[in-house]
Amino acid sequence: MAKEEEKKESQDLGKIEKPEAEKFQKGRRLIFAPLLFAPYDDDPEFQKLHNKYWQQVKEQIENLEGKLTGVSRIYHEYICTEGGEGVDEIKRMDAGSYDIIKGLVEKGAELMAAENSELLSEFMDWNKCLSVRLSSQKAATKIYGFYEESLKSREDWIEKAVDLTLGEDEFGLLIMRENNKIQFPSNVEVFYVAPPSLDEIKRWVRDKNEAELAAEEAEEVEKKEQQPADKETEEKE
Repeated sequence: MAKEEEKKESQDLGKIEKPEAEKFQKGRRLIFAPLLFAPYDDDPEFQKLHNKYWQQVKEQIENLEGKLTGVSRIYHEYICTEGGEGVDEIKRMDAGSYDIIKGLVEKGAELMAAENSELLSEFMDWNKCLSVRLSSQKAATKIYGFYEESLKSREDWIEKAVDLTLGEDEFGLLIMRENNKIQFPSNVEVFYVAPPSLDEIKRWVRDKNEAELAAEEAEEVEKKEQQPADKETEEKE
C-alpha cells in the first residue's frame, strides 16, 4: 500500500457522507488499522499516547460503520484461533486493541483465525535468534534470511485468509503492523485508519531513541576521557 495513497484514503474517510457512501455499499471492503504495542509501558506519557491512539482508532471505525455498514469479520495479527478463544488471546496480548475487538464481536462481528500457528511459531523462533549477539556475520545473515522468509510466509497466509473468508459485500477489519507487504485483490476496497495520535507516537518513540543514543554516546566519551586520567594515576603510584 503506497504511503501517498494511504494518506489520501485516510483524509477521504472524513469526507464520506451518507449519499456519497452509496457507491461503497457493494463489494468487499476492509479497514486496516496499524497494530501498536506499548514498548514503554512503564512510561506514563507513552501509555497516555497509546490509550489515546486506540480510542481514536475506535472512533474512526465507528465513524466508518455509521456511514457505510457494520464490520462483520475481524482479522488480527498474531491470532491463530477464531471466535471467543481468539478474543481471549487478544486480551492476553494486552496490545490495546482488545476493547475494540470485544465491542465488535458483541455487536455480531466474527473474529477469524488470521494466522497459521506453525508459521507464526517459526517466525517467533527466528525473531528470538536475531536477538542473540552472534560473533559470525555469516550466521547472522543466514538467520536474517530465514526470518525474512518466514515473515513473507506469514503475510502470504494472512492475505489468503482474508481473501478466502471475506465475503461479497462484507466489511472486514484487519489489525496488523504497518510496513507489511500484503497486496489485497483489486476487488477489496481498503480504508486506512491513521489517527492523529499515530504521528505523535512515532515522534515520541523517535525522540526517545535519539535521547537514549545520545546518552550512550556521552557515556562512551566520558569513559574514553577517564582512561588517560586513570593511567596517569597508576603511573604516579
